[in-house]
Amino acid sequence: MSLRDIARESRGRRGHLSARELRRVKKRGYDAERELVKRLRRWGFEALRVPVSAPSREPLPDVFAVKGDVIIAFEVKSHERYAYYKRSQVSKLHEFLRIHRIYPKRFAVLAAKFKYKGWSFLIVDEPGDYSLKAGEGLSLSDLIRRIEEL
Repeated sequence: MSLRDIARESRGRRGHLSARELRRVKKRGYDAERELVKRLRRWGFEALRVPVSAPSREPLPDVFAVKGDVIIAFEVKSHERYAYYKRSQVSKLHEFLRIHRIYPKRFAVLAAKFKYKGWSFLIVDEPGDYSLKAGEGLSLSDLIRRIEEL
């Protein structure tokens, strides 16, 4: 769910997102992306957060990581119980990976950090609308093992 969607949803309840609420939502996402980069680096990946402050038409992931002949593009969400990924967000991951076809092993991964519940990951093979709930998906160690097996 984008910040615009949250703001639209919020307008129905309270009128609009306050500047404070908007900063809190952005910070939560930024912190999750930074945490994921640190975790990937501990697993031996060269990982970067792509700092895009506004929705963009460019095919940029939130985070990407490289190790050997593998590249992974991540769309990262931070929510309490449920994360929704739009087709357009997933398409950008696949377009980013198409551009980086020099890597023989390319993976588009949805990442969700759930408050008090930890991380969940899902490898997606094609664009579409996806969702992750707390407790679903792969752990980071399972994700990396699966990628190393392929």
